[in-house]
Amino acid sequence: MRIDIAMQKGGVGKSTTTINLAGALVARGHSVLALDADPQGGLTLKLGYRDQYRTATYALYDVLSDIGELTLDDLDQLICQRDTFDIVPSHLRNFRLEKHLYSEPRGVESLSLALNRLTVDYDYILIDSPPNLGPLADGALLATENVIFPSHANTIAKDSLEILFDEIDTLEEKFSDVTIATVAAVLNEVGHGGVSESVQTWFVDTFGDAYVFEIPDWAVVEHCIQNETSVFQYDPDAAGYPWDDDKTKTLEQKFTELARHVEMLS
Repeated sequence: MRIDIAMQKGGVGKSTTTINLAGALVARGHSVLALDADPQGGLTLKLGYRDQYRTATYALYDVLSDIGELTLDDLDQLICQRDTFDIVPSHLRNFRLEKHLYSEPRGVESLSLALNRLTVDYDYILIDSPPNLGPLADGALLATENVIFPSHANTIAKDSLEILFDEIDTLEEKFSDVTIATVAAVLNEVGHGGVSESVQTWFVDTFGDAYVFEIPDWAVVEHCIQNETSVFQYDPDAAGYPWDDDKTKTLEQKFTELARHVEMLS
C-alpha cells in the first residue's frame, strides 16, 4: 500500500507523522519505505541525513527529470537502507525538479512510474509530500491514491484542507482511472492554544470519528526528532529525558492505533 502524507501548508507535522507512522508499521512487522518528496527535506534532515541532502551524487531530480543522469528505472539507487524503515532522502537539487516536471508531457505521472519499477518490494510506501500545490505534490497523490492529512486543529487548517480537496477533485477529473481515498486526518499539537469545539466538530463531520487521530502537544515529540528517530526507537533515559517515559508509551499507543487503522484499510 502506498500512502501520501499531504497538506498544502508547512509546519503541520507531515514529516513527524511520516516518521512515526513508519516506525509504528515496522514495529508491527511490516517493511516500509519513506520517500521524501519535499525539496525542503524535512524528513531527511530529521533522520540525520544532512550530508546526503547536500552532497549525494544522485537525487530524485536525476530519476524523474528527463535531463537527469538516471532514469525512471533507477529509483532503487536512491534508497538508504536502515535498521528500521528505509528512506529515499530529499536533496537540494530537487528544488529544480518541479520546473522540469511542469514541462514534461507526463511529468506529474513520473513518480508513479518510478515507484512501479522498484525492484524492492515493501509492504508500505509513505511519501512525505511538499507543502504546496504543484507537480511533485500532485505526483505523490497520483502515485499513492491514498492520503493522510496531517494538520493543526484550527480554522486555518480548514481552509488549507478545502484547497487540497479541490486539487484532488481536479486530479480525479483529469485522470479518470484514478480515485484518491482518504486514509485519515492526523491532528498534531493538540492542546497548543486550545481547540475550539466547532473545529473539532468540523474534522469529525468531514472525515468521520474513526478517521481522526489526535497527537498531543508534548515535548517528547521534539525530543524524538532531536535524536533522529521515531517514538518507537526513542530511549528517554539515553536521551537524558527520563521523565518522557510515560508520554513516550502513550505516543506509541496513538501511532499504533493509526497503524492498525492503515492495516485495516489495506
